[in-house]
Amino acid sequence: MIVYASRDITSTYTSTSISTTTASISCIPSTNYVLSYTTLPLSYEQQIYNFTAQHSGFATLEFGFKAKNSAFTWHLDDVSIVDTSALNIEMLVNGNFENGTLIGWQVLCSNTNCGGTGGSIVQTTCHTSSFCYKGACAGNYDYLRQSFAITIGHIYALRFWVYTDGHSSQAAYVNIS
Repeated sequence: MIVYASRDITSTYTSTSISTTTASISCIPSTNYVLSYTTLPLSYEQQIYNFTAQHSGFATLEFGFKAKNSAFTWHLDDVSIVDTSALNIEMLVNGNFENGTLIGWQVLCSNTNCGGTGGSIVQTTCHTSSFCYKGACAGNYDYLRQSFAITIGHIYALRFWVYTDGHSSQAAYVNIS
């Protein structure tokens, strides 16, 4: 696991640098997702999704958020993926955002899609503790991603807490690829 953690942090750092300097990253929302949301939930609700890895290597968890404006946004906290086939080992880095940064995560398309008001770490309206993620990209999607190691045949449990301020022009989705 130490090798994985080291590689994940290195990979994320490199990807974050690429995402802020490369225009070739697609800012088109995925049409293939495992969960999607519009005007609900209006208060924090835990979401759970289990999946079985079809190959070994890496998978990418992606949250796509589209807000109405700074008053109608998405709130995400306590994201976790555990390998239930390997003693419930946590696969994500900084899934609870408690270090007050996005270390371990890539934020994509905020600069191109959101007019400078994309997702960020905040200290208000969090599910637990001090920090959480606020998806505030007005009118378009921006994305929060993290890659993690998978083993063919292993079962993984994704858990997270999410809520929205409930405007009808908002949307969000979760994809694992």
